[in-house]
Amino acid sequence: MKLHRFCIYVAVAGSVFLSSPASAAAFNYLYIEASEGNSSGGHAAIRFADAIYHYQRLDSGLIRLFREETSEFHFLYRYLQNRPLHESRVDVSGETFDLLEDQFKWQFLTQERQFKLLDDIRKDRAFIRHLLHGLTADNIWLDANASIMLRLKGVGFFYPEPGRQPQPIGSKSARQQSLSIHNLRQKIEQRHGPDFLQRRREQIESQIKALAPVHWPALDRKKFPASVYSFADGYLDSLTALFAIKVLVEAPPLQSDAFFLANQKAFNVSEAERRVLLDLRQQLETSLVKSLDSNRPDWGYAALVNTARYIAVDASLHSGYWVFIDDFAEHSERLRPDQYLDHRGQIRILLGESRAILDRNLQLAAKRQHLTEAEYSLIERTANRYFELLKTEKSRDIRYNGEKALPDKSIGLSEGPLPHLTQKQLTTALSALDDSENKLLQELTQDYRYDLITHNCVTELFRTINQALSKAYRSNDKLESLEAFTIKESEKRLGGYVAVPYNFIPFVSYQSVLSRYHVTQSRDLASYRSLELAKLKAHQNSVIVSLRESNTVSSRLYTYNPDDALFVFFTDDNWLLRPVFGLFNTATGIGQSVYGFFSWPLDSGKNLKSGATGILMSLPELVFFNMRKGSYKYLSFHRLSKAELSGD
Repeated sequence: MKLHRFCIYVAVAGSVFLSSPASAAAFNYLYIEASEGNSSGGHAAIRFADAIYHYQRLDSGLIRLFREETSEFHFLYRYLQNRPLHESRVDVSGETFDLLEDQFKWQFLTQERQFKLLDDIRKDRAFIRHLLHGLTADNIWLDANASIMLRLKGVGFFYPEPGRQPQPIGSKSARQQSLSIHNLRQKIEQRHGPDFLQRRREQIESQIKALAPVHWPALDRKKFPASVYSFADGYLDSLTALFAIKVLVEAPPLQSDAFFLANQKAFNVSEAERRVLLDLRQQLETSLVKSLDSNRPDWGYAALVNTARYIAVDASLHSGYWVFIDDFAEHSERLRPDQYLDHRGQIRILLGESRAILDRNLQLAAKRQHLTEAEYSLIERTANRYFELLKTEKSRDIRYNGEKALPDKSIGLSEGPLPHLTQKQLTTALSALDDSENKLLQELTQDYRYDLITHNCVTELFRTINQALSKAYRSNDKLESLEAFTIKESEKRLGGYVAVPYNFIPFVSYQSVLSRYHVTQSRDLASYRSLELAKLKAHQNSVIVSLRESNTVSSRLYTYNPDDALFVFFTDDNWLLRPVFGLFNTATGIGQSVYGFFSWPLDSGKNLKSGATGILMSLPELVFFNMRKGSYKYLSFHRLSKAELSGD
């Protein structure tokens, strides 16, 4: 799902589209048609006001509840994945609405905590194995698994990944940045005393030595999972804090890939902007000085980010051009020129759009007397987006998504003090962790095991609805069974009952909702290609347009997206010829598979896998079931919202 994040970000800066929020006494049931990609057999979701809940299968074989904003959900499925969406409004009482919404919220937050506990247990295990490796090997910093799972957030702004050489910057810039940190240290010493940093470092080192593995509680299905501050997180936060102090003492400049200079005439710092930046620099300074004496466990990370931003603001004031730190996530999706050059037109739209948003944000900043850190973060993200997209003009690799409000710039574990634990203590703790992980995983598997028929995106929606409706059931004072009580509540509150075992197919479940729930309004929302096709037919000869747009070779609305398996004919808007078109698409998939067999050593089986997917997606078309719709990767959220393509 990550491909849409880059475009979705524009929503933060401006427009929001799609349907108005549902009333306090109605929720909406959504059915998304089948297509290649995620939830290829169709998908279902439920909407409360502007929040959409839907279940997705994880790679682990479990199924998990996700929550999305309505605009983001529609943009992903209707536009980027080019899938028609059908929505029905179910009128209910305010009490029932609250009952259902609260259950989905509780389920979502519960799963968030449960899966975080699983991740934290695995992180603790990696850390303990890392410590054990250090006790039995000559070099403690050799555990590759720990280097992947255990990261020091914010440290990468100033120090390189262990084992790599620093990335130097110009000597003049380096001196100025070091001077900025020296000025910060003076402010800290004025407030806390000249020996404060040394005392703080000694305090943290003592805390690290006293760290010990934590006890992991068993899950109680009747209670919200408890929060656990893990052994690994305690160590990572403490070591990050030591690095924050190290930065203030050693005053190293930023790494060359940690910031960029907007050295274009349009990004000269004006007098109005200068006044705002001076005020912001003072805010960052005050915030940093206070954070060093904070009781928050993650204060070191916050201090590193504030220090990096302080340097960037200070550099902007000295250079006369805006300077920003790099805020892209480490695992941002990267694109090579050959992946985006065929989509130049859409890339230009995204580039122009990001520039317009950046200009507008800078203009708004200049008009303010005071710029908050959140407002500056928004400018920082829009600048990162624009200057990353600007690389496409020189046909360079780009990061297509991943801007973050709070950048991490992490590195793997580096040398530092360690907890004072014996090999026996670590081995015992590791054994206990293995037991805790197995028990937790067993319980999660029991509750959230994915099954194509019995536990999928549809069945879990109705199970969650039924769980909400059964809240009032008490076995001691009810003569009827829980199932009978739930059916009666569903009929009373929703107008009818949808049986879980017989409605595991998204399309069937939608028809059941239409026929059994109290549906007062339904609507069919067209996909991106269908909307654009209708616009072309309104201004051009419809027969010529239909012929031209029926295939990927002559189409002007679709340029081949490598995320799609290769196909020739669109089958979503031609029911009669669908089997014939499906036959051609199947043959195309076979041809790509044959080519992929021979190109396997060169492309690691990419073409072979894509061809097999193409065959699988085309076979249903032989029996009139549409799958091949194509997808769009570089659409503009902002442009679509302005054009009012939501279909509402």
